[in-house]
Amino acid sequence: MKKGQWYPGSMARAVNVLRQDFKIIDLVVELLDARIPISSRNPVFASLLDGKKHLILLHKADRAEEAVTERWLSYFQGMDLQSMAFSVHHSRYLKQLLRYLKGQEHNLRPTRLKRPLRMIFVGIPNVGKSTLINYFVHKAVTRTANQPGITRGRQWIRITPGLELLDTPGILWPYLNEETAKPLAVVGAIPSGRIDLEEIALWLIGLYIRKEKSDLLVKRYGDLQFDTTEKTLEAIGLSQGCLQSSGKVDLGRAATLILRDFQGGVLGRMTLEDPPLGF
Repeated sequence: MKKGQWYPGSMARAVNVLRQDFKIIDLVVELLDARIPISSRNPVFASLLDGKKHLILLHKADRAEEAVTERWLSYFQGMDLQSMAFSVHHSRYLKQLLRYLKGQEHNLRPTRLKRPLRMIFVGIPNVGKSTLINYFVHKAVTRTANQPGITRGRQWIRITPGLELLDTPGILWPYLNEETAKPLAVVGAIPSGRIDLEEIALWLIGLYIRKEKSDLLVKRYGDLQFDTTEKTLEAIGLSQGCLQSSGKVDLGRAATLILRDFQGGVLGRMTLEDPPLGF
């Protein structure tokens, strides 16, 4: 995968709108994917903060390695960034976030303006922003789907009488190098039509092997060969019936299957990026 431009014009326009929105926002909640905290952190957001109250949520923490997530929290704490592990599908995380927001509603709400605290969620495509918003409103106010960039338009959502949320689209940055693009592709933040699925699947398999977690692949797909990542992908395709009419393994289908399983949390808890040494 080569370095290239991934920034549709719509995302460029969204950044310009976001820059204006930040001027009237009191609290910024930044969602990162707990499995790729660095690659899923858009530097554009940091450049727009300008002293705003800021919370980082390591979302999908239930699909990441718990011990590694704790190290990432220590890393962000060392950078004086408030952060917490999070998953919209687990009540204990939701209760923790609600307690935090309730506290901020009292601490940050500009009462002299007699208006609610204004909050914004930001994050890359497919990080789970719309699902979290839908939880708060208890109905499908925003569209959600397992496709990057499905959220359209902008809307204010009243969470409580004292708290309003501005919905925004997921935004990637203009250029992605190979080191960043591969983790983003694995978690589904890049449209599948713009990536080589086989290449990404082979990279993911290699990471399972290097992290000595190949047993998770065996648990899902049965006995596999780990001589090379190519043979492993072929064995996965064979075990799952991903065959061409000629009887040969359809590697493209096998790649799609393993990436879908990873994104769905079927392949066990796995973090793709480790924090720097010392954390």
